[in-house]
Amino acid sequence: MLLVCLQIDRFWLGAGLALTLVAVGVITALGIAAARSRTSRLDSLFARAPYLSGALIAVVGLIMLGSGLAHLAGHG
Repeated sequence: MLLVCLQIDRFWLGAGLALTLVAVGVITALGIAAARSRTSRLDSLFARAPYLSGALIAVVGLIMLGSGLAHLAGHG
């Protein structure tokens, strides 16, 4: 995204997007640390989070693959 913003001479837009993403990441990390210090019930969820994220990405990828194949089959 930053490269697109540089291409259209909108450096500050790209820098703003990057700062926003960094800020969201920092706030999320602080929130998770605070939640983890207050309760241990979420530990199993935190331990499974990478697997859940990977599964979600795989499902979205399969949906996009199916959509692309259907699009190609319709125009072939």
